[in-house]
Order: sequence, then C-alpha cells, then structure tokens
Amino acid sequence: MADTDTSGNTSRAESEAAIRAMRAGGGNEEPTKPKKGKKKLVLVMLLVVLLGGGGAAYKLVLAKEPSEHAAVPVPEHEETVPDELYYIDLDPLFIPFQTEKGARHKIVVMLSLEVGRKRQEDKLVRSLMPRLREAYVRSLTSRPFPGTGDGSIETVYLKNRIRSENIRVLGIGVVNDVLVRDIRVLPG
Repeated sequence: MADTDTSGNTSRAESEAAIRAMRAGGGNEEPTKPKKGKKKLVLVMLLVVLLGGGGAAYKLVLAKEPSEHAAVPVPEHEETVPDELYYIDLDPLFIPFQTEKGARHKIVVMLSLEVGRKRQEDKLVRSLMPRLREAYVRSLTSRPFPGTGDGSIETVYLKNRIRSENIRVLGIGVVNDVLVRDIRVLPG
C-alpha cells in the first residue's frame, strides 16, 4: 500500500495502483522466502548423503573379514615348572618404636625369604643381605607401626612393607614370599 501522510490526502486511484503493482510483483516488497518444500528436499538429500557416507565407511573400515584385521598374537599357555624353592633365614631384626603414650619398645622379627634357585636368586639375595636389612629397618621405623599400642602387631602391614623393600632393592620376581617366623615385643 502506498504511504499516507498524516492528513490522509492520498487518492483512491493511487492506492489502487499500488495494490495492483504489488499483485503483479512490482513495487517495494520484501524478498520472497524459499518454500518449505525446498527446505525439506535439501534436508532429505543431506540425510541420504550422510547415511550413504556412514555406510560406506563401515563397509570399508569396520566390516572387514576377521582375516583382514591385523593379526594379534595369542600368547601360548606355557607349562611352568615351579622353581626349586629355597628359604633364606634372616637374622633377627630389632625395630625400635614408641607408643602413643611415650613408652619405648622394640619389636624383634624373624623372617625367611622364599626364593628360587633356577636363576640363582638365592645368591643375589645373599649378596645384598646387608642392604636389605638396612632397608627393612629404615622402612619399618620411618612410619608409625600400626597395632602396637594395644599389644597386637599388624603382620599384614609388616609383610607388605618388607615386600615393597624387596622389590625396590632386588627387583620384581626375585623374592616369591616373605614368611614371618616369629614376632616379639620387648619393653624399652
């Protein structure tokens, strides 16, 4: 429609001419919007292209025959013959500690280390025995010893600390097990 001024003096003929021009496609009108049918067609085509690409990628990469995949070697089950086990008895370890009440005590621990002879681990352990004993005492005195306040001793804690020192000093697999032969608490 044609603009009217504030006084309303536009003629009827000008208004009708403006209406005819708009119907005929002329005049100052807004650009036309694309039809909804074209949008749907574009979306459907895009969906078809994406599904086709995904299917092709699956067929080329993931749907290969099992023989086409990289062959992963399956570890064979080895018959392991247990080593000839040997027990090395340690001299008693004297571990000083102080209770929460301030009383001083000593724990006397008698240990045996289980090692194999096949790879001569027993010789390695015997050669490093002074270093092992020092590591045991240092490890057990560096932290509070759990369970000593009420007279009981945590053997699991003791064995775990000894095992960790065995691994640190000797390496993994040298000592199979730690056997606690005797534990005593001596007063001050």
